[in-house]
Amino acid sequence: MQTLTLSSNGRNGRLLDPKMSTRLRAFRFLSERFAQRDRSSYAAEFFLFVLIVLTATWAMFSLAHAMSSLAHAMSLGRYTT
Repeated sequence: MQTLTLSSNGRNGRLLDPKMSTRLRAFRFLSERFAQRDRSSYAAEFFLFVLIVLTATWAMFSLAHAMSSLAHAMSLGRYTT
């Protein structure tokens, strides 16, 4: 019984066997590149996620504050004349 492994060391250690289908070659390439790679730490990904969330949140609050200041300035301008 022949099983499908994720290793590129298939027949004679060749990844690009001419008899292998394109789909199988793509599957093995992607699995070697992404599925089997070692993840040393999630700290860097978590830090980048927090940085993105903080940047988006800061932008929303900054825009809300600017709109509030503009509305306040416009309402004060109406009653001073």
